[in-house]
Amino acid sequence: MRELVLTAYEYRCAFCGYDGRIGTVPVGLEAAHVRWWAFGGSDDVDNGLCLCSLHHKLFDKGVLGLDDGHRILVSQRFVGHSPAAREQIIALAGRPLIGPQPGVCPVAADHRAWHTSQVFHGTPRPATAANVAALPGSSAECQCLVRGSRHGRVGPGER
Repeated sequence: MRELVLTAYEYRCAFCGYDGRIGTVPVGLEAAHVRWWAFGGSDDVDNGLCLCSLHHKLFDKGVLGLDDGHRILVSQRFVGHSPAAREQIIALAGRPLIGPQPGVCPVAADHRAWHTSQVFHGTPRPATAANVAALPGSSAECQCLVRGSRHGRVGPGER
């Protein structure tokens, strides 16, 4: 799953765009499950995000989440006064996800709903004015193919 998710997001953090490498090896980028594997989450691309190490940790701790419009949620319970906290976390509120690339389905609604109800803490902060613009390219119905099957799942005889 790791390689498929990182490729789907073009080796960029879906929250901040970080894309660090040493030579050709990505550093600080991780494939994050939206619905955790231990709680019935699949190893499918539509249950994954490419996140930098910081945003992966905050996503798993419920500081960050996703709404139904594929915009970033930031918990009102998060407290950070430093410029880094404001710029790297609080400023994400309402920002659209970066990716996935065309032809790859975004995070599935059932996985987003699980993360919001089971992991995300409290209510989200309001979106900043800069992040309120409409999300281009979103659609209610996913019509993509990944690895020859819908939603990145490999069915019988498709390997």
